[in-house]
Amino acid sequence: MATIPTYMTFKGVKTPGSGIIKTGVAASEIPFGAFVTRSADGTIKAQVTNKPYTYLGVAVDDQRQQMPYDGFYAAGKKVPYIATGTANVWLLGGQTIGAGDFVRFPTTLGAGTESLGVVIPEATPATRTASSVGRVLETYDAGDANYDQTVTSFVGSVVTFNAAATIAKLDLVEGDYVVIDSDEAAEVNRVVDPLTSTRTITMEKDLLASHATNITMYKLVQIEVELI
Repeated sequence: MATIPTYMTFKGVKTPGSGIIKTGVAASEIPFGAFVTRSADGTIKAQVTNKPYTYLGVAVDDQRQQMPYDGFYAAGKKVPYIATGTANVWLLGGQTIGAGDFVRFPTTLGAGTESLGVVIPEATPATRTASSVGRVLETYDAGDANYDQTVTSFVGSVVTFNAAATIAKLDLVEGDYVVIDSDEAAEVNRVVDPLTSTRTITMEKDLLASHATNITMYKLVQIEVELI
């Protein structure tokens, strides 16, 4: 199988400090680098938002092209995940974070039941709480306040914004991972063409048809965290 294209900004999930690697079978689609949790039948899925105590680890990329969607394990695939130590995980767009800060799972994306596996800073970033799942090890601030922008409309995998300047704020390149969120749903997707036209970009997968109100795109940024 083909290797992941080098133009992706994705730097991999494993770090020199990664510990035990476990495996599970995907219950549903899992993005590379997502926190994973157990499903009721013993399979695994990307971590559901607002569930701080149940994660198993972080899904490792296997450096090969995946089917049907590159960058995502399909249901039924064997998924390796980092259970201890450190890992590169996804910080939700629009957030910024610094070394030593603590991260947790979001609470308000979509319907609140979607499997996304991304993190946000704690409300007081330097303070650990019962919901904290990791501590940031980066030596520099990460994230950008502009990495969340309102979507005007979409048809299939083509997403339209109100202006080219809005797309520019997201600073997207081919291969970037994003969360697309609305009042109705939330999903992880990946960019295949960051400038289909002056106001449109194209995603790897068709967007969920249920998106209707307050649709927002969040660029995901990798940060190294110590799992706690």
